[in-house]
Formats: sequence, structure tokens, C-alpha cells
Amino acid sequence: MAASNELNVNIHIYIHSDQHDDAVKRNTIAFDQEQFSASLKQAIEKAQLSRSAKTTINYATAARSLLHFLKQREDNTDLSVEVIEQYQQWLRKQGLSMNTISCYMRSLRSLSKRFLPAVEHIFSTAFTGHIKTEKRAIKEADVLKLQRLCLPKGSSIELARDMFLFSFYAQGMPFIDMAHLKKTQIIGNHISYSRHKTGQPIDIYIEACMHEIINRYCSNNSEYVFPIIRNDEAYDHQLNRYNRLLKQLAKKAGLDSNITSYVARHTWATIAYQSNVELSVISKALGHTNPQTTLIYIKEISDGKLEKANKNILKAFQTKK
Repeated sequence: MAASNELNVNIHIYIHSDQHDDAVKRNTIAFDQEQFSASLKQAIEKAQLSRSAKTTINYATAARSLLHFLKQREDNTDLSVEVIEQYQQWLRKQGLSMNTISCYMRSLRSLSKRFLPAVEHIFSTAFTGHIKTEKRAIKEADVLKLQRLCLPKGSSIELARDMFLFSFYAQGMPFIDMAHLKKTQIIGNHISYSRHKTGQPIDIYIEACMHEIINRYCSNNSEYVFPIIRNDEAYDHQLNRYNRLLKQLAKKAGLDSNITSYVARHTWATIAYQSNVELSVISKALGHTNPQTTLIYIKEISDGKLEKANKNILKAFQTKK
């Protein structure tokens, strides 16, 4: 590793003689939390010079999450493999999927390997694999149930319902893009924005059902359309809160399964596909750079539809009796 890419981090391994075996097993490192935080920020700044914007954002998101976890621990005087395993469990309790956790861990491991080699080994048992994404979508009738729910005006649960419906109406707009949607991005009857995740430009015609939700929240003094983001630090907390409220909504509406922030996105893609919208069009609407990614969002085509399709294909080959 080039010396210019290294940081002088004041982190040292400590092993007491009476706890040698246990300390070796846990790979414990004594660290100063404030300095560790500063070192992570310096590492991210260095990464900006050699990594893509998307990678740097992933680094920053993962680092912010880890620091938040460490800050709230009662025992914040060490860092170890065991602590990282506890961090993984904490992420699960926050409602993050294993694939999202894997993204966090890969970002932290890569960041430490390149810029903070003194702590690299604490991620040795972290989950960095991939679990096949379960296709998540609800039926059109379920969306209508959510739409018809009578909820307290101005309540958090009403906002969560409206955000879910807006995501569905707006071609599966992700929560992060809704949360950061600015009034200046509404131009006439169109919404023009770039996806946070991919940078892909998206243009959406504002239908009447979308206008209704926008008008309900757009009167605030904020630069944002929805009252979600007050500062950058609040985003992760708001996403977790949103998902918790969606679980409550699913119960209130009598749905068979829970709903999350991504269900609206999967549902729009699935219904569009079942309505014979071309895959390339759906892919563009979702802001995917690769149509294969879009297939992850689309629920399996029903057996009845496949049966009908196969019947039409084989019609000319049927033996006449």
C-alpha cells in the first residue's frame, strides 16, 4: 500500500496477561472514539480522490451508521470482532436486510483495508455475502385498501401512508429520493430529479393522485416537498421509523404480509409488467442502468398467464383430430 494512502491512526492492540486467550480470540483494539471518528472522516475524504461518488456515499453511510452504534454503547472503550458482530445484530433490529448489512460491511472493510489497516481484521467475521432478493410486491387490491384507510389528519401514520402511495404513483420512487425531493424539482406538471443511488435522471408526469399528495405537504416552509429531512443526520432514523409505521399500516389495512419502503417500488414494477409494459420502459422508469436489475423487482408471472401464453404459442402445432 502506498504510504500516501495511509493514515496515522492512534489505535493500538492491548492484551493483558491474564486475559491473553480471550483478547486474542476477540481481536480487541483499544481506541479513542473521537479520534476514530475523525480518522474515518479523513479516510472518506481521501477516498473521494480515488473512488466514484457512489462508493464514497456508501462509505459515508456505513461509517455514520457504525459511529452511531458505537456512540450509544455503554462500553465504548474497545473495538473488536465481537463488537462488529453486535453491530450486525443491531442493524438487523433496525430493520435492515442482510444484503444492506452486507453492503455496509463491505464498505467498512474496504475503507479500513485501504486507509485504516490497523482495524481491518475486526471485520473478518462480518457478513459480506449476498442473499437472493425475495420479490416483494402486493396486489392492486391491497394498494386500494391502503388508499381507502381513514387515518388521523396530520398524523405520522397518515404521512407514511401518503409516502407509500406517492412512491407507487411516482413509478416506484425510492424513499431516499422522496425524502430529498425539492420543490424546485417540480417544473410545471413534471418532476425531474436524479436518483441518489445511480445518478440516473428521472422525469415523471404528475398525475392527479400525485398532485393531491404534493399539495397536502408542499405548503411547509422547507425547500423539500415532504417533511422528512431536517438535516442529513436524520435520514437513517427517518427510514427506520417509516418502515415501522408501514408495518402498522399493513395491519390496519388487513394485508396478508408486511410492507416496507421497497414494496411500493416492487409493486409498481410488477403491475406494470403484468400490464404488458415493456421491460426496457420499466427499467427506465425505475432508473436502472441494467434491465436485468429490473427483473429482481418483478414478481413471478402467474401460472395462468403462462398457460395462456403457451397455448397461443403452440396453437399452430396442435394436431387436428
